[in-house]
Amino acid sequence: MRMNTYLLILAASILTGSWMVTSALNDTKAQTAVKEITLNHPPKDQQLMSPGELKQYLGIRDDQLAKILPKKDGDVVKSKLPYVKIGYEYYFPQKAVDKWLAETEAEVFQ
Repeated sequence: MRMNTYLLILAASILTGSWMVTSALNDTKAQTAVKEITLNHPPKDQQLMSPGELKQYLGIRDDQLAKILPKKDGDVVKSKLPYVKIGYEYYFPQKAVDKWLAETEAEVFQ
């Protein structure tokens, strides 16, 4: 009788432990899914990015962004970064930025 009690307690402990491990694994998968959703990339259907969105997309600081943004030199706007000007605002096409990144991968900006 005593042996049956020990076996029952052992079986209950194994089941409880298995349930706890399974719950922990499911929680880890849920946390990973949340991290994947909260990336800072613009939506795929968004074609133009504002300077702030570009900064997030590239993962750079404000001072680094200032080095690559278009600059007016007299009447001419100079920029190595592809852009579209709408009114007084600059916007950056996502596909063109991706192409520009591939082409200027090793270039240093001053």
